[in-house]
Amino acid sequence: MEIYSQRREKLFSLLGDGAAIIPSGVEKIKSFDTGYPFRQDSNFNYLTGFEEPESLLVFCPQNPEGKTALFLRPKDKLAEMWEGRRMGLDKAKEVLGVDLVFSIHELDKKLPELLENHSKLYLDLFSNRPLVDKALRYLTKLAGRKKSKIISPQNLINLPPLIGSMRLRKDATEIENIKKAAEISGKAHLAAMAFAGHEKNEYEVQALMEYIFKKEGSQGSAYQSIVAGGNNANVLHYINNNEVLKKDDLLLIDAGCEVNLYASDITRTFPIGGRFSAEQKEVYQIVLEAQKKALSQSKIGNTLTHNHDAATEVLVQGLLDLKVLKGTLSEHLEKQSFKDYWPHGTGHWLGLDVHDNSPYVNEEKSDIVFEEGMIFTIEPGLYLPAEDSNVPEKLRGIGIRIEDDVLITNNGHEILTHHAPKEIEAVEEACQKNYRDFL
Repeated sequence: MEIYSQRREKLFSLLGDGAAIIPSGVEKIKSFDTGYPFRQDSNFNYLTGFEEPESLLVFCPQNPEGKTALFLRPKDKLAEMWEGRRMGLDKAKEVLGVDLVFSIHELDKKLPELLENHSKLYLDLFSNRPLVDKALRYLTKLAGRKKSKIISPQNLINLPPLIGSMRLRKDATEIENIKKAAEISGKAHLAAMAFAGHEKNEYEVQALMEYIFKKEGSQGSAYQSIVAGGNNANVLHYINNNEVLKKDDLLLIDAGCEVNLYASDITRTFPIGGRFSAEQKEVYQIVLEAQKKALSQSKIGNTLTHNHDAATEVLVQGLLDLKVLKGTLSEHLEKQSFKDYWPHGTGHWLGLDVHDNSPYVNEEKSDIVFEEGMIFTIEPGLYLPAEDSNVPEKLRGIGIRIEDDVLITNNGHEILTHHAPKEIEAVEEACQKNYRDFL
């Protein structure tokens, strides 16, 4: 709990005399009376470590009785028999280290009192409209006491960017969680390379990987797995995963697990039949060199834009060499006319969310500069759709992406997802192994 307490103290320093409210995740219905598995809100988890729904954390530094308060579900014998045990109010105060605890059923009564004497209120203004509406009702009630000498919040400020800035640099525990997730995911990718073969279905490969995620101790997939054979790889977020694999095609897999809600994110592309064709190898090597060029920029003082520009130059020159594009490198870089084949960014922040909710630019609108402890992905790709007549016929249907998770260190960077091979010889060797060795 010391880690969470330190994070809360850091947030207090950013809030000044403002109050803040951070809700837990919400249980969501999948169909009729069947729910999706509950997943805790990342910001709420970051500040509490508390895993239950129907909870609300309040920062109230001007409250004389305590500057942190947690609303949560009370103990309920019948509900717990059906739905699982609850921590309850008494234990929550002891375990979680907050000053005040209240039943969630007291929210309408107690929360307005906690907001008194604060000049502003921080909350998520854009992703939780019901909470914004509720907060406005509370503030309207407080503002109606015109003769009162008690100050009430007059300004609403969006909170996630503040917490997002804190989440940019990972502490040792966070790094350990992501490393563990990356190790498990790497093992699953190795198993997939060994398993995928002619007449296997995409969903069989997905099932094997997600079995390994769970078997090795993760909570499961960090996001919907992409298992895209052949031309399906040219659909960037292909998640149907239901077609039979062909031995002469490539298989692009973008899949990673999460450990204690911390995500890994790996993409590998490999030959289903175990050996790259000459054309597949040529395109693959371009993408691999683009990733290596981006990795060379991954050091303190640089930015994600440095990575993207470095990778893009290699990819666009590759498209020219492959005769997919005509003209000059400078012309295509200036006009961004390569977007049909290289349409996305080279990376994103990684952490409690697979696309971690942290800022990409600072208050001066400049790129966030790499510092020790930041983690992000590097994921260049080339996508050559089968239906694109501008692509040389022998290259049509090839889609390749290579993605790793990268930690900035004092000495440069560390590739956290090194367990999954990506050099051509190493990939082909992995395809010859027995997948049962990874079970």
